[in-house]
Amino acid sequence: MSEQKSRSRHLIDLEIISAIDIIPTSDLSETMLMESRKNQSKMLPQIDVTQMFPVTFEERAVPSYFGGPDIRIEIIKPREPKYNKMPLFYSIHGGGMVLGSPVGDRSGNASLAAQHGFCCVSVYYRLAPEHVQPSQLQDCYSGLKWCIEHAEELAIDIQKVAISGSSAGGGLAAGLALYIRDQKEFDIHHIRLRSPMLDDRTSVSPEHPYAGEFVWTKRSNYFGWKSVLGHEPGQIGVSEYYVPALAISLTGLPPTFISIGSIDLFIDEALLFAKQLVFDGVLVELHVYPGYHHLAPMFPNAHFSQEGAKSSEYALLKALELL
Repeated sequence: MSEQKSRSRHLIDLEIISAIDIIPTSDLSETMLMESRKNQSKMLPQIDVTQMFPVTFEERAVPSYFGGPDIRIEIIKPREPKYNKMPLFYSIHGGGMVLGSPVGDRSGNASLAAQHGFCCVSVYYRLAPEHVQPSQLQDCYSGLKWCIEHAEELAIDIQKVAISGSSAGGGLAAGLALYIRDQKEFDIHHIRLRSPMLDDRTSVSPEHPYAGEFVWTKRSNYFGWKSVLGHEPGQIGVSEYYVPALAISLTGLPPTFISIGSIDLFIDEALLFAKQLVFDGVLVELHVYPGYHHLAPMFPNAHFSQEGAKSSEYALLKALELL
């Protein structure tokens, strides 16, 4: 896309502008999906975090509580625990509901375990379009419930549980939080949502004048939502567990941290979700980073990336009373 034709290139923060040239924007489709998965695997090689951080790494297959196939999880712990019972950080990866794996979150989880003594668990949920909702909700819930039920084995504190997700993982994390609230089987104490994919209606709404031109576009978003829902996005009657923006009330959710770039496609839905959280009496911290797009995490040393990392870490530790 040339600079003359672009409607939002001039708004991109200069520290992260190179990403849109390194990884040109293209609209995801069914014909492109398998190639995109292969390319993503090459870009995210297997990382041995035990060589980078003083942590242990384990993979487990845990049972589904819904009669589905076993669910694969990764467990990262500090080699020298800071607590007798560790806080639990449960992360859900991004990828538009159709791509991705916990590999992308592995280094961040290992750093959190090493620095702050967390047990970090990430889940390999089933991807769309091969699997539609409620597959994703069931996998994410089962992985977390298994951790809670095996708290003694994992040496975790079930009174200090946080869930986190980026992009599609953010939408799944928000839906999971709503489901946990309503099931009342156990509690969570903090939610971290980074550039969350919360609302299928964004994919069928009028084009935003400035957001969503680069990286994750409206057409890619349409493909992701149609794939995971199994039908056209924007229909009535869809569960709030699948599309959190449809929730009538967010009352009862724990303190929530939301971060989003100003030209990210998900900017409006993130702002509206934060507004609803405030209205429903939930403690919410919202950060909008000027000129940031969906690939901002590629630049951890950029100013607002560093600010976001500090803010989200503080919010997490404060919510779990670890400061």
